[in-house]
Amino acid sequence: MSVVKLSRLFIVWIVMSGALAGPVWSADKSASVLHENYPQERKWVSSQQFPWRAIGRINLAGYGHCTATLVAEDVVLTAAHCLWNQRVGRWYPAKYLTFVAGVEKESFQGIAKGVSMQIAPGYTYSKHNEMNKVKRDWALLKLNKPLGRALGYLPLLEADGMFQGKSLIQAGYRGDRAFVLTVQAGCKVKALHESKRLLQSNCRTTGGDSGGPVLSEEKDGWYLVGLHSGRLETDESLAVTAENFRPQSVPWKW
Repeated sequence: MSVVKLSRLFIVWIVMSGALAGPVWSADKSASVLHENYPQERKWVSSQQFPWRAIGRINLAGYGHCTATLVAEDVVLTAAHCLWNQRVGRWYPAKYLTFVAGVEKESFQGIAKGVSMQIAPGYTYSKHNEMNKVKRDWALLKLNKPLGRALGYLPLLEADGMFQGKSLIQAGYRGDRAFVLTVQAGCKVKALHESKRLLQSNCRTTGGDSGGPVLSEEKDGWYLVGLHSGRLETDESLAVTAENFRPQSVPWKW
């Protein structure tokens, strides 16, 4: 996916509010070139262990990949823009999407085909994003196998657990290391917007990270804070938080 700026409306909002320090760019699907600010210390983790084995790749019918995370036994979460086929101008059919959990070089922890998908209500793909589209940039893919039953899946962090300065971990199958999961630990929430529906962090991202989870390790285990959707010109992450896709607020259709 080519890198594009948000609409002028969003840029004006950013400047007037002082919310973000520069233009925001949409995330790539699987570009292979690292950006200037990308951390070389980002670590490769073992996909045999939880929560890393619950994270995997959605392979896009041979045309790239995005990162996705198990959020139920048979449902994965990713960025909506990942599932849009720009070549033909429509959504990839779910049956042509494959989720491979815990990919680590030639091995993996589980594999399942898509059977149906749910795009965030109100989201439509366009090359020029707008603020209300960024917070809707999520999608659920229903799988034909309950991989999460054996591998586990990530519960959603409650809103009161999100605050400025909170420590985060960003994970993804980045473009230059597309078959190992790498993470950046120790980054933090810089700002929360839109009633905690958008999260700006100093986690660094690149192509292939789209849809990747933003995680928090709490006293009682691992939680999903949100997913990576776009990045600033500094390559810092703009994430869609769990407030957007809770089943009680936006009913999942299955």
